[in-house]
Amino acid sequence: MKEFDLIVIGGGTAGMNLTYPLAEQGWKVAVVESEHLGGTCINRGCIPSKTLISSARVMQTVRDAHKLGVVAESPKADWPEMVRRKDELVGKIRGRGYKNVERDENITLYEGRAAFSGPKSIEVNGETLTAAKIVLASGSRTAVPPVPGLDQVDYLNSTSVMEMKELPASMLILGGGIIGLEFSQLFARLGVEVTILQRCDRLAPNLDPEISAEIQKLLEEEGVRVATDTNITSINREEGMVTAADEWGEAPVSYTAEQILVATGRQPNSDWLDLDKAGIATDQLGYIKVDRAFRTGAEGVCAVGDLIGGMMFTHRAAHDAALLARHFTKGEDIDRGDRLIPFAIFTDPEIAGVGMDEEAAGKAGYEVKNHHFPFRFQGRARAMEKYDGFIKMIVNQTDGKILGTFMIGPEAGELIHELIAAIRFGATAYDLQDMIHVHPTLSEAITNTAGMG
Repeated sequence: MKEFDLIVIGGGTAGMNLTYPLAEQGWKVAVVESEHLGGTCINRGCIPSKTLISSARVMQTVRDAHKLGVVAESPKADWPEMVRRKDELVGKIRGRGYKNVERDENITLYEGRAAFSGPKSIEVNGETLTAAKIVLASGSRTAVPPVPGLDQVDYLNSTSVMEMKELPASMLILGGGIIGLEFSQLFARLGVEVTILQRCDRLAPNLDPEISAEIQKLLEEEGVRVATDTNITSINREEGMVTAADEWGEAPVSYTAEQILVATGRQPNSDWLDLDKAGIATDQLGYIKVDRAFRTGAEGVCAVGDLIGGMMFTHRAAHDAALLARHFTKGEDIDRGDRLIPFAIFTDPEIAGVGMDEEAAGKAGYEVKNHHFPFRFQGRARAMEKYDGFIKMIVNQTDGKILGTFMIGPEAGELIHELIAAIRFGATAYDLQDMIHVHPTLSEAITNTAGMG
């Protein structure tokens, strides 16, 4: 039995952003990771997918070059080279993580799957580890819907789809959320015939309805077929083709392609941990129940990141870790509630948002005014031949305070940060109007939106 000050289960964003600052303070930390350091983001999510998306975006830029007076040959996708580039980048980032751990004498890495053996102990590779504090940060994995036949067709998930040896001619994507949006455009731009099968009546139902409609329109213009209100009742593979059948309605429909990608969300890796041996409870979906300071029902055990549900973003997981590190090292009272958590979706154009939408603001008692500005009227966007999209700013009519902002447009994932700061520090639409923005830049669209009230 080995004893540590802290055991962290999961070497992803949340786990390592907690481990490093505590190790710097002299804590003896054991990190248990079942796959690779870096977790989903570095190895299977953000970094590899955005690397491939960047390649596809360049292809589209070449296709659109004639709009800017540039003559270019029709681009071709070298998928093996794109994957090689992705793997090389991931390997470099991952390797840096291992080097950082190796040279820190206060961090001990255990490679294997951990599970509780008692309230204060865990077991990994047959070895028992104990600590006064244990933090659960083992993340999540693809949620696979119980569709008859799906487990028999060798389906792709968000990891394996980026490891294909060659591009298929056609692909079905089961699910129209963030993962489905990004991958549908990526593969459509690489020449794959893509069909999204969405159970809801619109894509990305958690988004502002106007943004959902806009991204569907733009995807369809790029050749993506979108089928909403589907209820896939069976899936089978015959002669190398996958068929998804929707036999729920009066007129049965079937969809066929070479491959099918499951993009129906995520599920927590809590079922690997033998939580009952520590007396830790989960909700009906398997997410670990924690209080506002990340504490589980077991003394000394906290949980962070995807395991606790909510907005499952890397940046939120990093902030979870930062809060918990401050609590452990400085004794600060922390509260995970009411945080301002932004999001971005890396389609082209990008989608981003932060704060309250109109419905939430209305329920909170605000008298809401919606400021709306389309990018087609913005000078820099027009010069870039980027006419699609808009910014919506939700403003309290009483005092002009900005309550939320949602946008779809060029570089939205970067532009949103000015609004994060504005809302974080209580700025008003009048404050943004008074700020001088460099001309000509995309950020002027924020000033224009603020002035549309």
